[in-house]
Amino acid sequence: MYFKISNTAEKEILEQWAGASLKHPHLYTPQVVINGLNEVTLPIITTEEQHTISLAIWGMLPENYNDDWIVFQNTANTLNLHEESMDSDLWYVDALKNQRALIPVTGFFTSYLRNGDSYPYFIGLKSGRPFYLAGIYTTLADGFITCSLLVGKANAFIRKYQNVVDCMPLTIPKNGKDEWLDQRTPHSKIRQILKSPATNDFYANPIAKDLFHNNITYDSMLRPYEYFGS
Repeated sequence: MYFKISNTAEKEILEQWAGASLKHPHLYTPQVVINGLNEVTLPIITTEEQHTISLAIWGMLPENYNDDWIVFQNTANTLNLHEESMDSDLWYVDALKNQRALIPVTGFFTSYLRNGDSYPYFIGLKSGRPFYLAGIYTTLADGFITCSLLVGKANAFIRKYQNVVDCMPLTIPKNGKDEWLDQRTPHSKIRQILKSPATNDFYANPIAKDLFHNNITYDSMLRPYEYFGS
């Protein structure tokens, strides 16, 4: 599953690209690695504030949940939810109907198991620009937003660089932003979008195994790394 993503876009670039303003610009910081296993926030655009980039806690909680985030995550990890589960009767399914979100990122990570060793890869657009991950969210009684990424079956490109799991974050094209966030978009159309996600002009770089160490991050971490015999 996907517990780490990257967002290195400077605030001015992010706002210009998204056509939206940061709600809390003083709290936004570009990050080489965002580790969802810690309680972290992500920039997010919601159906309720489509021209604003808010901040949401990564790992969705039920709206009426009163206990700590970590308690719930230890019970049911909601950093990412598979699109196939959206046809179930689980507690979070209703959010897909009217609480959809876009999470802008500049990349995510995969792992490839080879000869008993795991090799991490960074996946990003060849243009270097941000792109949107599909998500859903809840708003808690105290006003905090919590969110989950939506994942689906990995495509052929991702499978070249990942053989540990068979899923990938689902993306929404920039020109599909309005349709995804519009509450009037039929549910059948939303399901169709998730079943047939947009293709992207991605590239993949092998990177240092420091990615596997939760508390290590540095500016050059995303640079290509050559492994002997890889």
